[in-house]
Amino acid sequence: MTDTAPPATPFITRVRIENYKSIAHCDVQLGPFTVLLGLNAAGKSNFLDALRFVRDAVSRGLPEAVGERGGLVDVLRRVPEAAEACTIALEFHVPEHSTETVLTGRYEITFGYAPDSEESYVEAWVQRECCEIGPADSPLARFQVENRDVFQMENGDIEKPTAGRTGRVRPGELYLPLVSASGETYGRLRDALSGMFFYEPELCALRDARPAVRSGVLAEDGGHLGGVLGLLDPVVRERVSAYSGAIVPQLTQVSPSTEDGDYIAAKMTLSVGPRARPMEFRAESMSEGTIRAIGLLAALFQPAARDGRLPLVAVEEPELALHPSAAGALFDALTEASLHTQILATSQSSELFDRKEADLDAIRVVVVQDGVTAVGPVDDVSRRIVRDGLATVGDLLRSDQMVPQPPRTEN
Repeated sequence: MTDTAPPATPFITRVRIENYKSIAHCDVQLGPFTVLLGLNAAGKSNFLDALRFVRDAVSRGLPEAVGERGGLVDVLRRVPEAAEACTIALEFHVPEHSTETVLTGRYEITFGYAPDSEESYVEAWVQRECCEIGPADSPLARFQVENRDVFQMENGDIEKPTAGRTGRVRPGELYLPLVSASGETYGRLRDALSGMFFYEPELCALRDARPAVRSGVLAEDGGHLGGVLGLLDPVVRERVSAYSGAIVPQLTQVSPSTEDGDYIAAKMTLSVGPRARPMEFRAESMSEGTIRAIGLLAALFQPAARDGRLPLVAVEEPELALHPSAAGALFDALTEASLHTQILATSQSSELFDRKEADLDAIRVVVVQDGVTAVGPVDDVSRRIVRDGLATVGDLLRSDQMVPQPPRTEN
């Protein structure tokens, strides 16, 4: 059921995290479609939230991003000892769809408690922020912030990162949002980081009839579902209906319902037999599993995800409230969506990968070791077991035998 086009170039290619919530350290490569696979409370959500933290800090400010998570005491790692600072570093590819050029580079922030000698009213202190866009040997743009001192360089020599000192930022302030206002290169990165989409559906929002939207962007809680279904390209809507039918027996079509004037809700059509008249059901009459399935498919195939405005779509436990038999169609939908935007999902479903074509390279195993989260690719032993047909990925997960590959050590 999937397209034959090559997968989209992933927006975030590498994530390094130090001391964020339960994650003491991880260095993870991401592809067009990556699944964080692990049991409950392993720390999968914390990995996603680290990316969302960068999104929120860049788009709304570091103090607000920290504050809405309960403050630094809840953001910084506390086990086995309390950390004083956190680092989140991303390597990226930012495509420009009008010119087909791609910006590559890295962006990194380190933040923690304010120094005793500085303003005590600022809880989250930016210790370091750096951004480099372009080839490592000849960057298009680069800046670095060290404890509020800004060093910026355009088309310069990376051997001299202190060249072009431009001043200081305010306490707790990130420099990328400031410099992006005056430079297209930084602006493209800021827009891409701000455009990362984290889908956290709520049943009430999925079922609500809401005014039409023109943006083609689903609310992250699933709101405006009917409006987004109405904006889908007819071919795409047929794909969404086909996947919905594979997940929900007898479902033949999903579409918007406009019975409430300007307010739009989701609607599904069921065909119960060759001679029976098709039956239509509004969102409020759908079961939880059905409306969640339609909402998830809308999140994956929404217009903004297919035209590049949402460079990454993250979903937590897409299999929630679905029958295990739906795992195959769900896996196909996630894979097809990754042809147009980067897909990052968490899962604890053994059924999702109980299939011969499941790609082990798409899995990042998440476990708790000594009280902290470890994340990494499937270890070599598990790969051999699966390759030799001794067990499936689902078997290993059910028996809690999957562990991430230990970091390679340099000789």
